[in-house]
Order: sequence, then structure tokens, then C-alpha cells
Amino acid sequence: MTKSNIARKNVLVPTTFDSIFENFKRDMEDVLSVTKWPLISAGNDLISDFETRLPLCDMEDLGDKYEISLEAPGIPKDKITIKAGIDYIDISGEEEKQTKEKRKNYLYNERSFSSLRRHIPTPEEIVPSKVDAKMENGVLHVQVPKKTPTKNEETNVQIK
Repeated sequence: MTKSNIARKNVLVPTTFDSIFENFKRDMEDVLSVTKWPLISAGNDLISDFETRLPLCDMEDLGDKYEISLEAPGIPKDKITIKAGIDYIDISGEEEKQTKEKRKNYLYNERSFSSLRRHIPTPEEIVPSKVDAKMENGVLHVQVPKKTPTKNEETNVQIK
């Protein structure tokens, strides 16, 4: 027992360290009460059966277009939506997953739902009507043409 937790008349005095975790716990309870996600209790953990994730992505400037590669494992291409504005790309996808139990007469058949959502701003204006995409091995590749192509100029510099 630390000196700050020494019993005074049979009462423990909380430390600053204890109050930090108490505040964190209270904040998490507030967040969970605001979200309307169904939660199930698994021991001391809370597990959501609705999971939206921010997928990892790369955006490369190819001069006349941007190329975006975005991770979308487990979500089929027909479940992905791409919306393009003049200075952004919105990508979202949803997939319901069923557990495959081979029991008969089940009282519960648990399902989970996962989704991804990503808003990607572009540094220059793009042509939304010419955006093209393909899915390959769980990675979405999006070609985003620029309205005004830029040239990637490169020159060799000699050291004097």
C-alpha cells in the first residue's frame, strides 16, 4: 500500500493516479451510452456487433491523376460505394457476416455487421465523372483523374 493510500480512520484516500482511471471509466461509459450500438457483455469486456473501421489507404500523385489504394478485406466489391466530389472521394462498404453453426433448432444465431468508411480530400480539383475503381485481393484501387494535370518535373543536378 502506498503512503497516499494509508488508511485514515479506516478510509482509503484516493491518489491522483486513481482519479485518472476513474475519469477515463466515466468518459467511456458516457460514450457507450450515447452510441446506440448493440453491445454484449463478455466477462469484463464489451463487444460491439457493429464495427465501422477507418481503413488504411495510400494516395499517390501520378501527375495527371491520383491513385488511391485502400484496404477492404472481406467486403465484396458490390457492397462498396464510392462517391466523388470536385475535391474529395468518399468510400464506404458494408457486409453482414453470419456464423455458420451446424446445430439444428438453435435459439440464437449470432450475426455480426462490419463496415468501413473513409473520406479522402484531394489537394487539387478532380473530375468526379471519370473516377475508376477495381478490387484486387482485398485492396480497392481507385484512379482519380485531376481536372488540371500537373507535371512531375525531374532534373539531374550536378554537384559542383
